[in-house]
Amino acid sequence: MPITTVIFDWGGVLSPPPTAADFEPLRQALGLEFSAFQILYWQKRDAFDLDDLSAAGYWGEIARAAGKAGSTDEVQKLEELDGTMWSRLDAALLEWVKVLHEQKYKLGILSNMSRSVGSHLMRTQRWLEMFDHLCFSGNLRIGKPDPAIYHACLNGLRAPADQALFIDDREVNITAGRGVGIHGIVFRTAVQLLPELAKYGLADSLAEAMRNVGMVS
Repeated sequence: MPITTVIFDWGGVLSPPPTAADFEPLRQALGLEFSAFQILYWQKRDAFDLDDLSAAGYWGEIARAAGKAGSTDEVQKLEELDGTMWSRLDAALLEWVKVLHEQKYKLGILSNMSRSVGSHLMRTQRWLEMFDHLCFSGNLRIGKPDPAIYHACLNGLRAPADQALFIDDREVNITAGRGVGIHGIVFRTAVQLLPELAKYGLADSLAEAMRNVGMVS
């Protein structure tokens, strides 16, 4: 069956993995050494992304560990900085989304993402209107690689699994998608992705996007 639907992960795909410099505004706001900040940031991130821990609970706990009060104002500032950090985009993939949208493919996002970051993106990233469905773990309280979230994404898109291609940076998530019948490619870079798209008939669309952003001639 031809591919009619392309589903993207967010962090590590549409949004590149954060660098130390990207984390710096959050680190400075908390006044922590980088290693201590990283431990606190990731320690309960999975629970935050599954909405088992609210923004007030997650950021309040981190703020208090940093010697701050964990007030509403502090939590809101940290939420905003976090959302801004995850708003950095891969230019080639953003352009590819535009090309696919113009070519009438169905588009989805399937991401382990907190309600907080998801709300920030939907409020600030108008280009998300090109997507037919956004599937965030924080809203569903289930996350990859649980098969249930893949079924929820397909249902939201009204797309058959065998006509969908999933792009994610983690092998475990691609394997889980294949388990419910979705085609998948592990993402590293747009250059790596390009030849792997050929068997799905999508290489030309990414090549066009890469030309549009000056990555290839």
